[in-house]
Amino acid sequence: MHKENLNYKKVYLVSVVSFLLGFVDAFWIYTLSTYFSDVAGTDNVGIFYLTAFTGVFISLFYLQLLIRRIGRARTLYLALGLSILLSVLLTHLPASGLSVMIVLLFLVANSIVWVSLDILLEGFSSDGMAGRIRGLHLTIMNAGILVAPFLAVKVLDTFRFEGIFFVMSVGYMIVFLISLLGFRNDNMTFHESLKPWQTLQKMMREKNLFYIYCISFAMEFFYALMIVYTPIYLLNLGFSWDQIGIIFTIMLIPFVLLEYPLGRMADRRLGEKELLIISIMIVIFSTSLLPFIGSHNLWIWAGALFMTRVGIAGIEVLRDAYFYKQIDGDDSDVIAFFRTSRPVANIVGAGIAALALLFWSLKSVFFIIVVVMIFALIIALFLEDTESELEISR
Repeated sequence: MHKENLNYKKVYLVSVVSFLLGFVDAFWIYTLSTYFSDVAGTDNVGIFYLTAFTGVFISLFYLQLLIRRIGRARTLYLALGLSILLSVLLTHLPASGLSVMIVLLFLVANSIVWVSLDILLEGFSSDGMAGRIRGLHLTIMNAGILVAPFLAVKVLDTFRFEGIFFVMSVGYMIVFLISLLGFRNDNMTFHESLKPWQTLQKMMREKNLFYIYCISFAMEFFYALMIVYTPIYLLNLGFSWDQIGIIFTIMLIPFVLLEYPLGRMADRRLGEKELLIISIMIVIFSTSLLPFIGSHNLWIWAGALFMTRVGIAGIEVLRDAYFYKQIDGDDSDVIAFFRTSRPVANIVGAGIAALALLFWSLKSVFFIIVVVMIFALIIALFLEDTESELEISR
């Protein structure tokens, strides 16, 4: 049996911190590819992401060793402190090879921040409410992301990237202070020592953990390519940053509207499997339409990208709900390894996209995403549903 240590106050505190982090991160998530492009050209953007997420993968693969030595809260403080330092440095540096190296380090620190929060949240949660807790958490986090893209492009237009990095540095300082006060008594350390390869073997033995990891990989692969290449694609179509800001704001609405209801539905009615299959099918259908949209109409693109996020929002909350019903807060090694799906997807995505763009246009990116999501759909069919477990816990 998994441990049940539900702490509503701490769950809400993690969600508040995630809201602020989501808001701050939205300032760089959709603009960073342009920063890399300004330094080295569009064709080399994938190389920077490949390098960055190789570093992220290595850090997360060995993260549980750090958490077990200094504790989960101190790991969060360390990563936040490094994020602040790097953001301040970037505020004062022009776009150059040195600044790109600092950005790459920042991406590693940022990933550790999010995984540390994941581990804290799981320690305050209960399995029977995983869908609702994760749905609420993701809704609050994505509400922060939703309100930022339009502001981000305004800051970018007015102050360029120095303004983006300044907002990041101030935002991370606020998050650090709140976390320092809120989690000062939650620095649990773990005495069991597991080597990273043992964690990998554990994931491979538990087929449901392996399957949901593969689905997570597909979702992160979608993000990896869409976040990097959608802004570039829209700029090439003639959209301005102001227009892209509006498109992205509309695009992100499903994350705020759908994730909590879907998480609640997974807990109380259907379980995750059926809803995951439907969500993946929506992503496949909507993404396959994007290469054929020749219109320069803002609302058509906003609507099309909105539909892709309807499916992705479903995958995101259901993936988390399913995964966290399989583990408990002591499984810091499994949580850290599960989150390597993001850097692995970014590494693979960057490599495949860079290779594809040598031979085809940017439209090929959308077709590649569809192929990967079809594999995710097949894997989802093999998941064991949690519905029978839910009947017992009601």
